Amino acid sequence: MELKNFPVNELFQKWILDGETKLGEPELVKDVLNYLDGQKGEICGKCAPCRDGVVRIEQLLQLFENNKANLNTLKELEKLTYNLRASRCSVGLDIGKNLEVVLENNYNVLYKPVRKY
Repeated sequence: MELKNFPVNELFQKWILDGETKLGEPELVKDVLNYLDGQKGEICGKCAPCRDGVVRIEQLLQLFENNKANLNTLKELEKLTYNLRASRCSVGLDIGKNLEVVLENNYNVLYKPVRKY
């Protein structure tokens, strides 16, 4: 089975988890940050999972980008991503679905820099 690379912006069309939805490893964090930056203007700000969660997710991803992330950073990123399921609007739900796909199918990319062995 050949793995295909998709930009984050196209992931909402393929949000159901499948083994072929992978992003390019070298630019993963940068692509996700660009995606979140583009989505921030659409957030209504009525619920905390979206309003506060997306900002915190960006901060955590910047730690990965600056090689300052640890295992707790990854765990918090997972919690915030899954917490987006509680969003009141479709924007938050879509962001959450897209990030879930990224975490599920690219976990090794984020885990590699924080593992302790």
